[in-house]
Parts: sequence; C-alpha cells; structure tokens
Amino acid sequence: MSTLQLSINKNNKVLFQVFLGIILLLGGIAFFMNQRTEVIAAVQLINHTSFRWLAIGAVLSIAYIVVHGLIYRCSFKTLSCDLSMSVALELFLKRNFVSVFLPAGGFTSIALFRKEIEKQGISRPTTDFASVIYTLLNLLSITVLSFFVLFYWGIQNASESFLIFLASSIGFWVIIACSAVSFYKKGILYRLTVKFFPSAELFHSELLRHKLSMKPLIMGLFWALIIELIGLLHLYVAMFALNIEPSFDACLIVYAVATLFYCFSPFLKGVGIVEVSMVLLLHRFGYSEQQAISISLLYRLLEFWAPLLIGGITFFIHKDGLIIRTLPAIFIFISGLLYIISSIIPSYIPHSQYIIGIFDTLGQDPSNALIFLIGIVCIICSVFMIRGLRAAWYFGLIFCCFMVLFGLIQDTAYVDSIIAFGISLILLCSYKHYFVSNRKILSISKRGQFIFLVSGVILYGIAGFCYLQIEHFSMDFSIESVLKATSKGFILLDTTAGNPKTLLAHLFLYSLNLFGVLSISAILYFVFKPMSSQCSESETKTAEAQAILNRYGRSPVDYFKTYGDKTLFFNESKTGFISYKVSMGFAVALEGPVCEDDRNIIMDLIRSFEEYCRKKGLKVTYYRVDQQHLELYQSLGKKHFLIGEEAIVDVHNFNLQGKKRKSLRNAVNNIDRKGYRSECYRAPLSDEFIERLRLVSDNWLIEMKRSERVFSQGMFDPEKIRDNDVITLEDAEGNVLAFLNIIPNYAPREATYDLIRKLDIAPGGNMDVLLLRFMDYCRDEGYQMLNMGLAPLSGFDKKNGVIESTISFLYNKNSHFKSTRGLREFKEKFEPHWVEKYIVYSYDIDLLAAPLVLSKVMRNRK
Repeated sequence: MSTLQLSINKNNKVLFQVFLGIILLLGGIAFFMNQRTEVIAAVQLINHTSFRWLAIGAVLSIAYIVVHGLIYRCSFKTLSCDLSMSVALELFLKRNFVSVFLPAGGFTSIALFRKEIEKQGISRPTTDFASVIYTLLNLLSITVLSFFVLFYWGIQNASESFLIFLASSIGFWVIIACSAVSFYKKGILYRLTVKFFPSAELFHSELLRHKLSMKPLIMGLFWALIIELIGLLHLYVAMFALNIEPSFDACLIVYAVATLFYCFSPFLKGVGIVEVSMVLLLHRFGYSEQQAISISLLYRLLEFWAPLLIGGITFFIHKDGLIIRTLPAIFIFISGLLYIISSIIPSYIPHSQYIIGIFDTLGQDPSNALIFLIGIVCIICSVFMIRGLRAAWYFGLIFCCFMVLFGLIQDTAYVDSIIAFGISLILLCSYKHYFVSNRKILSISKRGQFIFLVSGVILYGIAGFCYLQIEHFSMDFSIESVLKATSKGFILLDTTAGNPKTLLAHLFLYSLNLFGVLSISAILYFVFKPMSSQCSESETKTAEAQAILNRYGRSPVDYFKTYGDKTLFFNESKTGFISYKVSMGFAVALEGPVCEDDRNIIMDLIRSFEEYCRKKGLKVTYYRVDQQHLELYQSLGKKHFLIGEEAIVDVHNFNLQGKKRKSLRNAVNNIDRKGYRSECYRAPLSDEFIERLRLVSDNWLIEMKRSERVFSQGMFDPEKIRDNDVITLEDAEGNVLAFLNIIPNYAPREATYDLIRKLDIAPGGNMDVLLLRFMDYCRDEGYQMLNMGLAPLSGFDKKNGVIESTISFLYNKNSHFKSTRGLREFKEKFEPHWVEKYIVYSYDIDLLAAPLVLSKVMRNRK
C-alpha cells in the first residue's frame, strides 16, 4: 500500500472519529434538551448541595490529578528514567486537556509536550515508550475493573452463563499472555503486527533496548487501580452531596459503563454519551430522572470538568506569563465595577451581598456610598497590581480570601467563591511579581496633610449637624450624638445618619459622603503609591564611568552611556557600570554592562544591578541588546523581543560601481553639477560654526515636527558638538545645508555618527553625499566598518511567530510605518550587514509597558 493511500486512510479514519464524536455529542445535547425540565430541577438540586461533601469531592479531584502524575512517574521509572513530579503533573494536566480535542486522543497529544520532558534528559523514543506504558496501565486497570464488575454481577446472579463467562475470561487472559510472549520473542504475532503496522518494529526495538523494571510497573498498576477507586468514590460523594441514598451496585455498574464510554469514545472523551448512559442506568436502579441527572452532572464536574479546567489553566497560564499577571487585576477591577453598579442601581446586588452580609453580622447597614467607595478602592488596587505593587498584592489576596470565606459561610455564590479561590492561588503563585515597595514611612508633611484633610471633613460634619440642628434632623443633638452621626456619615458613608427630614439635610449628608469618598480615596492612593527612587550622588560620577568606558568600551552606543540624562550604577569594586534611566517604575538600561569582557564579571554586575533595582522597587529592562549577547541574558531567565536591526557597512568593500548604486551615483553627480561641496571640520569647532549648525538643526526639528530625543542617541548640545568632527554639505557661498556629527565609537575599527540633519532647501541626495563623504573619512582614519544605526521594526519578516508576522505585515502595508520603512530603505542602498537588536525583560507584562516607558525615557527633559 502506498504512502499516499495510507495517508488517505488515516485522514478518513480521523474524519470518521470526529464525525462520530460530534454525533454522540449532539445526541447527548438532544437528550438533555428533551429532558430540560428535569435538567432545570437537577441544577436547582445541585445548588443546594452540601458544602462538606463538595469539599471532599474537590479533595478527591486533586487526588485524581496527583495519582495520574504518579502513574506517569512509574511509567518512566519502568524505563529507568526519573521524571520529576512537577513535570509529571503538568504533563498529565496538559495532555488530558488537549486529548479531549484531538481525535487520536492521548497517543498523539504527547507529541505536543516532549520539550518539557527532554529538558530532563529523556529522549523522544523513551518518552513515546513511557507514554505507551502509561496508556496500557490505564487500560489494564479498566480491564480489571470490568472483570471485577462482571464477576461481582455473576456472583449476585449465579448461573451457567456466569461459569461460561468465567472460563472465557480465563481463556482470554491466557491468550493475551501468549500473544505478549509471541510479540516479545518475534513470533508469528510480531510478524503479522509489523506487516500491518510498521511502526510496531520501532516499539519492539525500544522494548528490547530498555531493561524494564518490574517494581515501578507494578506500582503504576496499583496507582491506576487507585484511580478507579477514586472514580467510584466520586459517585458516592455526588450522591451524599445531593442528599440521595447511595447504592453500591448502582455506583459500581454506572461507573464501569461511564468509564468505558469515556476511554473508548473517539472524540471529546464521550461528552454527552457518558452523561446519557449514566442517567439511563441510574434511572433503571430506581432513581428519579431529576436525581439521575443531578448525580451525573455533579459526578462529571468532579471527575471530568474540574481536571479539564485545571489543565486548561495550566496549558494557557505560565508562571511568568501575561495572563497570570493580569488576571487577578482584571478580576478585582471587574469586582470594583460591580460594586459601583450595585451602589448606583440598588436592585443590582450580586457583589454587594458580600458587604451587606458582613455588615449584617456587625449589626450595621452599609450605605450605597460605602459600597461605591469599596468599588473605587478595588479599581485603585487593580491599577497598582498591574504595576506590581506589593501592598496591592496583599489587598488583592485579602479581598479574594474574604470572598471565598463569606461565600462558603453563607452557602451561596459557589461560582464566585471558586473563582476567587482560583485567583487567590494565582496570587500566591505570582508573589515574586509583586515586589515594588510602597511608601513605608510617610513624610511628616504628608502625614500632616492627611490629618488636616480628615480633620477638615470631620469639622465640616460637626458644624453642619450643629448648624442644621433639630429643624432638619430627628436626633438628640448632644456631643455624643453629633460625633456618632458625623462618623457614620464620614466613615460608613451613611446617608441616613441623624434621620434627615428636609432636602437640605439630605444634601448635607450627600456632601459629607462625597468628601468622605474623596478623602479616603486620596489617602489610600498615596498609601498605595510606589515610593519614588532617588539616586544618590555617588551613583552619578561620570568621570569614573568615562575611565571605565575608555578601558572596556566595545559598543557603538557606549558614548551615550555617560550622557547627562542617565544614572550610573557601579559594582562594588568600581570596575564596571550600567547606565540606565528610571521611568514609570522601570529602570531601563542602555544595552548592557560596561566592564571587563568576562562572563562571570558581567553576570555578577547584572545580578547586583537587578538586586539594587528590586530594593528600590524598580523593574528592569535592557534596551538595544545585541543578538550575540542574548544567550547570557537567557541564562539569567530573561526574555527578549526584537526591536529592529542595526546597519553596518564595510567601507573598504563599498564602491559606487554597478547597477544597484546608480541612484547614489546620480545623487553625487547632481550635487556636483549644482556647485555644492562636502567638507569635513575637525574638532574643536568654533562658536560661530556651531551657531551655523544650530540653524540647520532647529530648522530640521521644525520641518519634521519633532523634538529632541535622547537615551540611545544625542541631542544638539553645543558642548558635545564642539568636541567632535563634523561633515557638512555647503553651497557656493559657504552656507551649511546639511551636516552629520561624528561621535566616538568604542567598537573596534568601527565608526559611527549621531545627528544627521538638513535644511528644507537642501538638494535631493544630500544625506547620500554626507554618508559617502563619511566613508572616505573612515578610510582615511583607518576604520573598517561604518555603523549607520538602528532601523526600528526591521527584521520581523525573518521571524515565524504570530506577533512577529503581524508586526511585519503592518510594517510593510500600513501607512503609519512609512517613515520607519523609509529609513530602512535609505540604509539598504548601502548594502549593509544587518545585526538584530533586542529589548530584554523579565515578564510578559513588562513588554506591554515597554513602548510607553521607552517613549518617556527618550524625551529630553532639560
């Protein structure tokens, strides 16, 4: 049979499995739609389940997951390979999730997760073989379960048919054993199997290559049988939770049949058909339709949907991923919105019931304004959680725990409690993400402002109650009653404090509520707000940095690392430094360390810098890191993202010959014909000449509608310009029409420039001529390479990721990227060698903030 025919047959088989699975699913939906009255009643019955038994079921679900991880470990130990428990659990959860949606089930889903196993030094063939062992152990446990069920049923109903079944079962197991021996010893079964399934030959060779350990194999079977016991207990728990009398016979038969459908269903793991079979069997055992449906739904929730949900979370959420960092903040933000809606629309209560319930236990009646304030606090907290504030993390965790506990105590809102519990777990797992410190000690002036603010609102309340008196309020105006009414209006935001009688009294209370909300929100904001990071004088010693730079500098952007807009971090021995700038809670380092070119020294400096920033409550990113240094940052657990490519031209191999250089030749000829000339001025430059350059620079900024940018480039600074050589394009009268300034490049035998600017009346091709003249300068000075700088967003067409492909499409098609695309095309005329540049960061959420952070650090604030 040809390969094409095998492929067609395989595809047809998969399509048939998908089709059959969909038919079974639709059949299950049709069944429950037909029984919708009973389903509704069953759901209502589930809503009144016992929390104690639900908790036991949840513990069994966790045990179900853990035991599957143990089976995986035993499967690998059978092949003398040690798989860690964490990887085993992750492997089961992810594989269990994906196998529901793959027609071929678990046998093919293992291919998606080999990388995690290979990191532990386990080869692919070993992984595949261990997966087969895992599957066989589960099938063997199901076979044992089925045999036990039939044996139990036969004893209960002793007859000749049972004896026939017993004999046939024994014969079946004898045949299985003989077949296994025949396959292992390459007997007739082996030859037939290889003839029809050639891949079995590889399986047999792996079987012979590995020396199987029997003890782990037996332990694996033991744990597989424990899985069946857990499943049986899940049925019992479902019945107890629903306050339904359990039956061992019913549980045993129903579980066995449901498990067979689950394991051998070709698609979607028997969703639909499993539930239908359970309902029909339970009904035959005397349970009502309502009871049968509720038992089957609750059982499937514990046995199937809970592990599936956890697997989905494991599959899509990574410990350093974007979802795990944003999900808690989104949850608390939405909760805050719901509190605000509850306060505005009193009939809408879903979330305010938590607040109402807790205040009821204290004998208080919370006002809508208080619920509104809690919503505001939640929203403020969510904003600071995105920024990684430790205080916001504490608030979020307490908030979620409060929702969980109160929901369970009241025996309501299980879904909200479960979600809040999940968010609590995510917060606990992501604790290290929230390291930004808040203002631990408020200044005396700030504390004075808070006291003045609170005192002012309280005095306003006291004065208001005293002034309006009995005419507008129904209360005894003693000192005690006034203070009590003021505190209720200010702290509890009570709109009925003092029993208002008139419109003026209501307006006064509303104003007191408003001042309370504003003052409390302001205080919480400043308490939550991260402390600012001030740089000490010792960190800005540019003279020491320049000496280190002269000794160890090796990058084209090293010149900008001692620019005045940055802060410098030195190691303890003062033999290296990192140049960075702070914005929005980020320390953005320009490229990497300047120090001796030794891996250990570089890594120690980076670690020291990271620890320093962590103490300051700053996140760290590294901008414009060269592709050759990525491995070092990756070894520190960092992530990276392409930002563009740097153009480097070999000046000695560049000339104007050939068809490709025609546009450059035309530019040079056109400039020469019109009487323009290119000049090179050596440093130091005169004040008069610098002013001529300033006119060109200012005109260029106005025409291009730009402002000066710094950080990885310079600005027009007369003192900086004075000390560098400049190449100009001038007319016959000596007026400067365009210029570029040459700056020191610490990369060996490489030259570069900073500013390249022109007047709007400069002739076409002026920048081409400046760069060609610069190449002559490089040759005269003995430079080999010319660094033309970064082309932003260039190089994404070489990447395969979804994000990279999207950026590449927008870069090439969208008009907003026209100027960026034009910069790449301009540099491409000189046929440079392109070097990829990256931004390096710690967490996915850092990348979201990167564009805004970089935009801020590049602004000139002088």
